[in-house]
Amino acid sequence: MPYLYLISSVFFMSSSSVFGAFYNRKSAGKKDAPALYSFIYLFTVFLGWAVLFAITPSFEWKVLPYSLAFGAFYTVCQIGNINALKTGPTVLTSLMLQLSLIAVTAWGFFFWDSEFTWLVGVGLILVALALWLCLYTGKKKVGEDKKISLKWFLLALMALVGNAGCSIVQKTQQMKFDGEHGNMLMLFATGISTAFCLINYLRSDKTDGKAILKTSAPFPIVAGVCNVLLNLFVMLLATSTISPSLIYPVLAVGGLSITSIFSALVFRDKLAWWQWLGIAVGALAVILLSI
Repeated sequence: MPYLYLISSVFFMSSSSVFGAFYNRKSAGKKDAPALYSFIYLFTVFLGWAVLFAITPSFEWKVLPYSLAFGAFYTVCQIGNINALKTGPTVLTSLMLQLSLIAVTAWGFFFWDSEFTWLVGVGLILVALALWLCLYTGKKKVGEDKKISLKWFLLALMALVGNAGCSIVQKTQQMKFDGEHGNMLMLFATGISTAFCLINYLRSDKTDGKAILKTSAPFPIVAGVCNVLLNLFVMLLATSTISPSLIYPVLAVGGLSITSIFSALVFRDKLAWWQWLGIAVGALAVILLSI
């Protein structure tokens, strides 16, 4: 059963990028589609955590500041991710999200007394190489649009920082409270994110809202369900016989591999050969940083 959880989680890991990219293509040209996606996605995730919290309720006032911080980072990550998927290649956006491990690793050196090993050193060097390969666009031909824009990079960077912040806050909370109140953390955090994204959507131009719901609503809903299942399965895997040094590299690289397949075959993202090489190097870096 644990390996079934792991295999399923690999597919869930890619859901945010894949369904987000489908949604953007389905709602292309419609006003403020990313804002509506973020609200529906986060509301679905919130409902999922509400169910999990109801099954195993726990409450501690001191966890609320962690929920507030997680909610803020989660909102930044989601808004950055869905907009980056709209403005740039799907697989590169997914890679940037996975490379949030850099910030988590660096944080661990200063605040969690993590050990700096030669694997971590090689991993960080590979991260730098992967970013250079992926972000280098080559010589621009006359009349050719750049594959990588500054707007995409800033949005992808938002997703990276937001995802790193979520990981840091969640791990810090679990360390402080001996692994307890995790469901409470996520319930209040996703509630905060949902409220913010609802306000953001209500303030936006809602002209195409009904049209988007008719054609594209299933994508953020399914992505939200997959996110809840991913977190649930990861929690189950944490108590299984499978080593964490296997779980996290498989999830990261497996999810990135599935996203790469969709990016190349379905979304037809046109990347240079060195960018695909950069993705492979980035996947290797994620493996080393996850061990």
